[in-house]
Amino acid sequence: MESQMQLSGQLSDWSVNDLLQIMQVTKKTGSLDIDGERRARIFFGEGRITGAELTGAKGSYLGADRSGIADILYVLSGLETGTFSVGPADGPEIKGWTVEEILADVEALRSLEGEVVDAGLFEATGVRLIHEIDGPITIEPEDWHALVTLVQPFTFNHLEVKFGRGTAVRIFHTLHRLGMAEALVAEDGESNWLDRLAEDVAPGAATPAWLDNLSEAEPTETELVVEPVDEPEPVHMSKAAEARSHSAQVSVEVKGVSAPASTTLTDGVYDEIRRLRSRVADK
Repeated sequence: MESQMQLSGQLSDWSVNDLLQIMQVTKKTGSLDIDGERRARIFFGEGRITGAELTGAKGSYLGADRSGIADILYVLSGLETGTFSVGPADGPEIKGWTVEEILADVEALRSLEGEVVDAGLFEATGVRLIHEIDGPITIEPEDWHALVTLVQPFTFNHLEVKFGRGTAVRIFHTLHRLGMAEALVAEDGESNWLDRLAEDVAPGAATPAWLDNLSEAEPTETELVVEPVDEPEPVHMSKAAEARSHSAQVSVEVKGVSAPASTTLTDGVYDEIRRLRSRVADK
């Protein structure tokens, strides 16, 4: 039975990378505990890294694969103060990865961070996707995951409240046409947003916080033409152009105003209607 390696000290004397190399060279099976601004445990099996766990104010994050381990070591690599010690072998019993493989991934992340910092995105008060692109783009599966992570589930009603029904229809149609969206299914097997759309529920549902930060859609310009009439006539509207994302301006002609017998109008409203008609007749 292998005796436990007795090693502990200060991070000011040994960097995390140095400690990783020591664990690998000595082919130790155990855990490397880090206690500083961040608390973590890195698991080793015969000198190979088999897992890692990072503990913070919001809970613990477990790195069970190569990418997850690299993420944790990427955070730990900047620590310069704190303590370390070698603990028992209580990590995953898998083959694991060499220190060089994990550190290569950490260095790649550090390089990406440099590009993001240079672009001014780290210090920005907010970041949003651009509204227009110069041409077609191809998104690789690994990049698509990054975009999906930013968008929380939403409903047709959310988009209708934010942008209006027409724009919401265009957005949903585009997502459907590109095969980029799927409906969440409720426990009873029916889609939540489809139920609400079928029942034509009035707006009022809580809007996701991320959706509140989107800019308002540009309103469609509407031209009103009032013509004098002797008797009220039904409202006539010109046929709208085909609904597309770049649809042409829709013009609406109002020929007159009619109301059912059940409608009650005050004298003040009648006076305003008479004033409007007389002003139109004088032109």
